[in-house]
Amino acid sequence: MVSLSPSHWRPATMTIQPPMRTLKLTLESRSLVPSVHCWRVNDGYVRTNTWSPDGEVVTIGLAGPGDLLPPPRPEWQPTERACLTRTLLMEVTPSQEELTASLHSQIAQMTTLLRIGRLRPVDTRLLHLLRWIGERFGIVNSRGTLLSLQEMNLTHRVLAEICGTTRVSITKALSHYKTAGMIGTQGEVDLLLPHPHRTLY
Repeated sequence: MVSLSPSHWRPATMTIQPPMRTLKLTLESRSLVPSVHCWRVNDGYVRTNTWSPDGEVVTIGLAGPGDLLPPPRPEWQPTERACLTRTLLMEVTPSQEELTASLHSQIAQMTTLLRIGRLRPVDTRLLHLLRWIGERFGIVNSRGTLLSLQEMNLTHRVLAEICGTTRVSITKALSHYKTAGMIGTQGEVDLLLPHPHRTLY
């Protein structure tokens, strides 16, 4: 029998992999979201755009806190995701159920926004857009839905781009609806959208 001295022993080796770090990004307004990762919006708002054959910007989605931003589908190219506000993103690995739900949400948003874009006149288009945004991101109270355009950085210029019209037309339409009691204000910047089929006064 051969006896091995301690000098012949070989210590076991173990490789310890460092823990994977979650990628987090903070992007400023108008920055583009990298499309090679799947992100969850922790804070802020993101607008998904494509282009018409004439080169006009067409908005096909809006995302806010909690929403998933998977890489755009190839058949939806070209698209870009631009931050409306300062936005905090976290890379995630979603389940198949989450991906499916996100896809259905994106298709529903795209369908709704394209339908709104076909409404005439521009005043009607804007009112439907604000109501849709209010349903997604607003706060409901006894008088209607409170929507902060400032928090989402939805300037008259951005609303005009989403509606496919001019900034002046948006300003006139908002003034008209406020005079008619179909849109109110709370504070200096927040809009109050009354419940459907009601006016504020």
